Amino acid sequence: MPLIYRQIYILVLLSFIKRGEIMANITSAINATLQRIKDPIIQNRLMMVRDAFHQPLRDVAASYGCAHGKVDYWKKRYEQLGVRGLYTKKQQGRPKKITLEQEKKLRRVVRRHNIKQGWQTKQVRQLIHDEAGVKYSFRHTIRITQSWGLGKIKPRPRYAFSKQEDRADFIKKTKNFWHVNR
Repeated sequence: MPLIYRQIYILVLLSFIKRGEIMANITSAINATLQRIKDPIIQNRLMMVRDAFHQPLRDVAASYGCAHGKVDYWKKRYEQLGVRGLYTKKQQGRPKKITLEQEKKLRRVVRRHNIKQGWQTKQVRQLIHDEAGVKYSFRHTIRITQSWGLGKIKPRPRYAFSKQEDRADFIKKTKNFWHVNR
């Protein structure tokens, strides 16, 4: 074997030895990180990355039940950003039409006033329009009130905003037909 080929062969062997040391360091670092992280999704991604350094991407993808492109994606994110790259990035959406202060004020008004009877969605929608000058759709108003921690209750139509006397009359009329728990 000529001298130049021996030198190339030795360099290739040395690079494989260094690569093995680097892989061992990466694996030990990932194993140490796995013990610290409590989030199971991040642990799964970290184990996927660890395996991707030792096995072909398609084999790792088959063992974790995902596409090989996803394994490659998480491996590259780990190489670039470390463990922080394994967390899902927050997606930005469309900005809100009302400010945070207006939203807090409206939330306080809705929670404090009209507690006995509750609020209808169209009343909340009108309040938002009057206070902030923004007209939301009926469905989006429901989403907003649910994000405030309020639940939508669908009452009987003649029972929700009726007088106490009307409720008592209704119960008297239906007492013979239905069992009413008190």
